[in-house]
Amino acid sequence: VRGVTLFFFTLYFLMATQDIAVDGWALTMLSKKNRGKGPICNSIGQNIGYFLSFVGFLALNDVDSSENLWRPLLRLPSKPGVGLVSLGGFVKFMGSFMLVITILISLFKAEIDMSIEGGDCLTVGNCNGSGGRSDTTDTETLLPKKKQQQDDDDDDDNEIDAYEIGIMETYHRLWAVVKLPAVQSMIMILLTYRLPCALSDNVKFLKAVEFGLSKQTTAMLSPLIVLPLGIAVPIIATKIWKGHPLKQFMWAYKFRVTFVAFIDVLMLLAIRSFRGGGLILGWGEGASRAIFWSLLIASTAFQAIVNSLQFNAQMTFFAHRVDPAIGGSYMTLLNTFANLGGTWPSSFIMYLIGQFTVPPECTVGDDGVEVCTGGKDAYFPLQMVLSTLGCMWIFFMSKRVQDVAELPDDAWRTHIGESEDGEEDVQEYKKGGKHA
Repeated sequence: VRGVTLFFFTLYFLMATQDIAVDGWALTMLSKKNRGKGPICNSIGQNIGYFLSFVGFLALNDVDSSENLWRPLLRLPSKPGVGLVSLGGFVKFMGSFMLVITILISLFKAEIDMSIEGGDCLTVGNCNGSGGRSDTTDTETLLPKKKQQQDDDDDDDNEIDAYEIGIMETYHRLWAVVKLPAVQSMIMILLTYRLPCALSDNVKFLKAVEFGLSKQTTAMLSPLIVLPLGIAVPIIATKIWKGHPLKQFMWAYKFRVTFVAFIDVLMLLAIRSFRGGGLILGWGEGASRAIFWSLLIASTAFQAIVNSLQFNAQMTFFAHRVDPAIGGSYMTLLNTFANLGGTWPSSFIMYLIGQFTVPPECTVGDDGVEVCTGGKDAYFPLQMVLSTLGCMWIFFMSKRVQDVAELPDDAWRTHIGESEDGEEDVQEYKKGGKHA
């Protein structure tokens, strides 16, 4: 256990370090007006990666698919009962692939030396450094008038480069960030909103498999439904809720804790009835099969839509509000609380399911058939409780979410090291004069 714990600690430490670097890289690569597009790339990339790693592994590891499809297709010798790839081999390959990509980026991706005065010319349009020819000529020659105006708008932010801060100052600023009322309000939202959705997020498909849904069917739903929606939804949502990510967030959340939860319950009841050898509502086999597949597809699709909408809205809001001086660390700080908000409800709901579920008593009859009676499934009453809790969250927290959305960019910045006026402003925020 200690060895596994140490391994995963090291693994997640390295992943978190790279995550900070990638978040900061995205913020410096994209101009301010394009930062909202970063979360779209993030969401699409994560869905493609999820598809390749999860569905790809299941397809290559499946014994029947390997023997009947992949080996004949790749002209490999027959090996009955053995998958094309093993779990160990797949992890080694993907780990090596990730290392190779990281090394190639470090070797061939040239970055501007920000320690050179005026070195940030290409990233934020600030070409006012000395020691070189005038930036006015270059800008006016190379960029159209509209582009010059956009770059000038970016210059007005007076963004500080991370190299000027240092590690200790970065942590000092992160602590100051946590003390900002705006960030504290966001942390409260992130740590609480996932609890009413915990059953759908963590237990629904486990319960579906328990009721008789095959793992192959759940794996098949990902490339057919989850992946296309994961790519399309962020792009469409950007067009609909442009500039209002938290409105998108709340719309998806209201839909998630009411209608999606209701569809999930119907889907599980249909699986339990249909896979248990019975018919749904006493209808014929054809109608029961149609209802079964319709509810399964609808539950999977709606879950994918609301997940994508909320993740995209969350990342878009973060990208527009973080202080670029510590952009990568700031983004990771908020994402850490967002991940924690999804992790603790998972453990809590699993505990509740275990506590309130009463297993049936099963006996084997004289004919050798197992007969089970009694028992109580905690999923359905817990879903009613959590949906009620979700409606209460919407009632009490909607105003706070709206207030957070309307806060100016200044409310999310510490102003450490800036002018005295800036420090006076942040003191006013800390005292609650301007609060979320």
